[in-house]
Amino acid sequence: MSPTALVVDADLVQRDATTRTLRDLGYATLAASSFEEAQKHLSGPERIALLVADVRLGAFNGLHLAFRARSRHPDIRLIITDHGFDSTLESETRRLGGAYLARPFSAEDLTVLAARSSGDGAAASARRWPRKSVGGAVMAAVGARQAQIVDVSYGGLCLRFSREDFDQSLPASLPIELSTLGLSFTMHPVWAREDASPPSWRCGGEVVGDDRPALTLWREFVDSAVIRSF
Repeated sequence: MSPTALVVDADLVQRDATTRTLRDLGYATLAASSFEEAQKHLSGPERIALLVADVRLGAFNGLHLAFRARSRHPDIRLIITDHGFDSTLESETRRLGGAYLARPFSAEDLTVLAARSSGDGAAASARRWPRKSVGGAVMAAVGARQAQIVDVSYGGLCLRFSREDFDQSLPASLPIELSTLGLSFTMHPVWAREDASPPSWRCGGEVVGDDRPALTLWREFVDSAVIRSF
C-alpha cells in the first residue's frame, strides 16, 4: 500500500506541482488549501506518512499544523515550505524534526527532502543521551497546569497531562517548574500524542536555555532517576 502524503498550500499552482511530484515518488496524496481543511484530513481514519505544508495558512501557519499533525500521527514526516528564507522559521522547523524549504524550489529539491525528512528526527536529536523512566508520581508545574514526569534525559523530558490540563495548541515553549527542587527551566515541545488508558496526553520535548546552574541541577535530577535506561 502506498504511503499517504498531505499537501497544504493556498497557492493552487504550487499545491498541484507538489502533489504531482509526490505522486511520482509513489505517494497517495491528499490536498488542502487551508488550515481547517487540513485538520479534517489529519483527524480522519487514514494514516498520513508525510505532511508538506506552507507557512502561510491564514490565522495559523504551517508550524501550527505540524504540531497538530505530530499529535495525531507521531511518526509523520514533515516538510515546511516558505515564500522566502527565514532563519527563525527554519530553526523552529528543525526543532520539530522537519525539513524547511524556501521558494522557489524545484521538484528535485522536494524529492531530496521527501526522502531525507523523518518524523523521528527531532526525537533522535533530543535523545543524544539515554532516557530514564521516572518512578512514582513526580509532578511538575507547567505554567498554570500540572503534569507528571514520565521519563527524562540530559536533553529533554516526557510529561503526562490529564486531558483537562493539556493545551493542544502546543506553544513553542513551556515553562517547567519543579518546586521540590527549586528548579525552573523551559521546554520546547517536539511531539504529543493522546493515550486512551489512562485518558491523558503525553508531550515530549527538549530542555532549552542558557541558565547553567539550572541545567546542572536538572542533570543531577536525571542522574538520580535510576530506574531504567532505554
